[in-house]
Amino acid sequence: MSEYLKEYTCDICIIGAGPAGLNAAVYCGRAERDTIVLEGKQEGALEMTKDIQNWLGEKKIEGQKLLEKFKEHARSNKNVRIIKGDAISLMLGMGKNMISTRSANITAEAVIICTGRGLRKETIEGETQLIGYGVSYCALCDGPLYKDRNVYLYGDDEEVFEDALALDQMGCHVNIISEKSINELPNKVEEAKNKDIPIIDNTEITKVESNSGGLLEKIYCKSKNSDDIKEIELDGLFILSYVPSNSIFKKAGVELDELGNIKVDEDQKTNLKGVYAAGDVTGGLFQVIFAAAEGARAGINAAKYIRQKQKD
Repeated sequence: MSEYLKEYTCDICIIGAGPAGLNAAVYCGRAERDTIVLEGKQEGALEMTKDIQNWLGEKKIEGQKLLEKFKEHARSNKNVRIIKGDAISLMLGMGKNMISTRSANITAEAVIICTGRGLRKETIEGETQLIGYGVSYCALCDGPLYKDRNVYLYGDDEEVFEDALALDQMGCHVNIISEKSINELPNKVEEAKNKDIPIIDNTEITKVESNSGGLLEKIYCKSKNSDDIKEIELDGLFILSYVPSNSIFKKAGVELDELGNIKVDEDQKTNLKGVYAAGDVTGGLFQVIFAAAEGARAGINAAKYIRQKQKD
């Protein structure tokens, strides 16, 4: 073992410091469990969100400010430590769980994975800088912000058309861009046509651009049938593609579904003993309140698992 690696032991290690991870930490700490929260370097979805308007008790709050409140709450418990580092190697489900970062090794009785949707490779120039400022990956989450405004959905599966119909019902001015031809699109394309939702097919979005205020203003599109670049002004862009879970979880034996989400049961248990998962990493509705609720459930059940283990 390298002399430069710090060694930690704890009852519960939580990988991820977003809403799910921090709420899990609150419940683990209250259960008198020595808890380490591993906070990665990459900004999470909440931190990159400009405004949250559906967190109960806050009519409107910046995502980063809400996250700081969560961290402050978790840190206030003497049993909770938050340390920096990205998990790069895992040994899970073998009694003692080992989590390694570039500077530390953590040994834990139980693990809760709360890493969010993971890193998404940028496919459109400028996309990352405008997340939360006009670019979103969840139409149902952010759609209400765009009532009476001009929005585009980018994708080619059935979810695109379901979300387009939902946004239309919310009062948004909806358009769809797909890289596939109209004949290759799912059957729901007919429902979109019946609602007079414009569909631009065989087209790739190559770049997004902001206005002087830092908000999304326009996109640049390239047709597969031409080298011409088309410029479109808009208020919101929804990029609808799933984000696979980090490959290290699969390598460690954690079971994933066909979309790369971690499979869990009603107690947030994974297929590995003593390993739980919560929040966006499990798929479902990508909402802060759902992530926090799943984190609470995972924290309660991880603490219960350790109590039972100590009795045995």
